[in-house]
Amino acid sequence: MFRLVGRLAVAFIFVAEFAYADPVVRDSRDGRTYRAIASGKLNWFTDNLSYQKTVAFRDNDKNSFYKQSGWMASCPAGTHLPDIQEWTLFAKDRFTGPRKLSNVKSFAGKTRGFYDMADPARNIQGKDAAYFAVADPDGARAMMLDVKRGNAKMVTLPPEAVVTVRCVSERDFYAEKFVDSKTMKLTDPRDNQVYKVEQRDDRLWMVSNLKYSLTSAKQCLLEDTTFCKKFGRYYTHTEAKKACPSGWHLPDDGEWRDFQKDRARLNWDNLGRGGCKDWDGYCNSDMTGHYWSSTSIMKNTGRSWEFRRQAKSIDRTDQNVQKGLYVRCVTELN
Repeated sequence: MFRLVGRLAVAFIFVAEFAYADPVVRDSRDGRTYRAIASGKLNWFTDNLSYQKTVAFRDNDKNSFYKQSGWMASCPAGTHLPDIQEWTLFAKDRFTGPRKLSNVKSFAGKTRGFYDMADPARNIQGKDAAYFAVADPDGARAMMLDVKRGNAKMVTLPPEAVVTVRCVSERDFYAEKFVDSKTMKLTDPRDNQVYKVEQRDDRLWMVSNLKYSLTSAKQCLLEDTTFCKKFGRYYTHTEAKKACPSGWHLPDDGEWRDFQKDRARLNWDNLGRGGCKDWDGYCNSDMTGHYWSSTSIMKNTGRSWEFRRQAKSIDRTDQNVQKGLYVRCVTELN
């Protein structure tokens, strides 16, 4: 019926946490929307394409199937049909692990088999698998997901075979981190606070201190909310480790080391103000700024970084976890 051109035994398992809701792609041709998941540099449709003007066949379950001659032009603007390399990378990223059978079924959904338009009876073929179109200039290859065994194989189909289509689009890593790449501003989805960010190598750093409220006005300098608006909020070490927006995190000691290496690039007026909360007192708010890292070396302490504005110096110390320090969040652009 068809010829195997390669074999890739794989499993489908979701292991990644996403910084934002799974993307939805809108087809401007008919307004239909498609759910997607992120993998590598691409968003992958988890719904079958259903653009009616190019559908060649629909089965009793209302699945849409497309002729090989129309595969390459089937996807909406801004998306494309995945090629062999993209399918292979997707398989390496997603099709591994002990839950391969359930995850192959999850990705395949209700999709089953393919149809040979040269068969007048239109009988389903390969009904124990799902078949998805592949952008392949050398032949009519498809990715087959075996829903009985949880395996995947690249196969060559008959010339008149029709299969389902899943499209892919390039990911917007900035949008996934809630950042407008034009203004370089982060909008925290929890409270709509806006923070300027800057890129350092493959990381984005907040340029101002976090203001997200985990407790009360006690997080503010002199317990005055005016200072929370001006400088940001103080956090205990425990609070700091859970304060950042989804997809962002409290930098560890190594990330702070990288951040401060280029001293000429540091904005001392920005970093070296706001002080800290030292039990019932406060550090010098005009000349210093104190920041938590996620690193803890000794019991009941957290590694902290102090920036001195006037002296343009930095101290790296271990502070009691109950002290109130500021938080700058960071994220990887991947």
